[in-house]
Order: sequence, then structure tokens, then C-alpha cells
Amino acid sequence: MKRNLYYRTVHKRSNRIKEFFLGLFSAISSGPRLLLEVFIRRNFGERYFSFSGAIILTFILALLPIAAAFGFNILLNWLGGGEAYTGGTFLLRYLTWYVFLAAFMYMAIQRRNEIKRLPSVFDMERYSLSTGVIHPAFGNVIIRGKKVDTRVIETLLEPLFFFTIGAVLWVFGQAVGILIISCSIIYSLSYVADYRTGDHFVMDKIDEMILNKALVKAFVDGKDGDQTKGFRFYGRRPADPDIRREVVESFFDYEETVEAV
Repeated sequence: MKRNLYYRTVHKRSNRIKEFFLGLFSAISSGPRLLLEVFIRRNFGERYFSFSGAIILTFILALLPIAAAFGFNILLNWLGGGEAYTGGTFLLRYLTWYVFLAAFMYMAIQRRNEIKRLPSVFDMERYSLSTGVIHPAFGNVIIRGKKVDTRVIETLLEPLFFFTIGAVLWVFGQAVGILIISCSIIYSLSYVADYRTGDHFVMDKIDEMILNKALVKAFVDGKDGDQTKGFRFYGRRPADPDIRREVVESFFDYEETVEAV
């Protein structure tokens, strides 16, 4: 396999700050995506869906309103303002929160049972990191006379569906609305990041293929970008064309491929 060392050293730039934030964002998106995807997708990959993660997430979110209300009451008492949350006001604001968590756990159990019925990943019958089957209702949406593609569904339609639900609940004073809105925004941006990473991976491969063909013209023959699909060599070149041909060969690294016997 031929690798272009010049491309990987000079042209393939990596923005470490951007990569750090993308990696951090992907890490925190797991929970918010899980909270929403179980309602609209099925047949997740065995390693993509985590039932134990669903249990932990439910436990944390179940304690969060109690801790927040308790802490807020302590703060108000300290300031001499009485209690903001009584049993009635707490239920009025957070009942739908716990209904949502109960529905989430019910759907998580359904998704776990689906995975058990799927073909084994060890028999190479199933992609273990599959993000699941998208609900067909989203695929039937038509924009500008055409059915939307998967990218639009994952980055726009699915999160918009939950954002709308969350906004309605928020208008009626339900705290779960804020949770759903926040998750929908993270949901959208996480898929935007995934598609961006995929786009750049493909562009890297295409650029390297173009450079493999254009490098000899640019380095040995001295052709400009107009004749090399926009590629321009950066650096000094030996004056002797024969030496340039010898040098350009060192720009490529040939990996050995091992075949199973």
C-alpha cells in the first residue's frame, strides 16, 4: 500500500484545539443521544446501545430534581425567604420529568430485547456500532420536492421533533422541557460533528490520491497549480531533473500487507 509522506507531513493539517473540542463534544453527547434515540430508533448495534448506561443515566436524572429542590430550599432558608418547593409544587413541576424517565426506561428495555433477537456480531451478521434504524416517518418528509436524506434527518428533523416537544413542555412550566431541548441541541450538533469528520476523512483520501498523481508533475516537471488540479509543491527542488526523480520516489512509503494463509 502506497502512502504519500509529503501529503501527511505538509498538507494534512490537524487543528488540535478543534479536535479536542470535537472529541469532548462526542463524549458528552452519548447520554443526550441515548435519551432521545430510544424513542425513535430500533435495532441498535450491540456496542452502540448501553442498557447499563441507560440505568445509570435514569438514576442520575431521577436524583437531579430532588437535589436541586433541596439545595434551593436550603439557600432560601439561609436567606430568610422560606421554602420554594413543597411537595405539591415539586410534583407540579417535575411529575412529567419522572413520567419521561419511566418512558425512557421502558423503551430502553424494548431496545435491549431487540438486540438480543438480532444476529450475532461475532458471525459478522451485524455492525456492532450501528446507530439503529431510523423511523420511516422521517424518511417520508419532502423538502423542495425531494425526499430528505439521512444527513438532514439526523442533523435537523429528528432533533427538531424533540425540540418542538420540549418547547411545548417548557411553555407549560415543565422542567423536563428544558432537558429535552438541551438534549435535542446536543443531538443535532453531535451528528453535525460526525458528518463533518466523515467529510474530512473522504476529502483527505481524495486529496492524497490527487497529490499522488500530481506530485511528479509539480516536483519533477515544475508544473503550476493550473496543471495539477490546484496542487502546488512547497519547498526547494534540486536543479537536476534526474535527481528530482530519485528524490520524489522517497516521498512514498510502501506498507507491506500480510495475507492470511
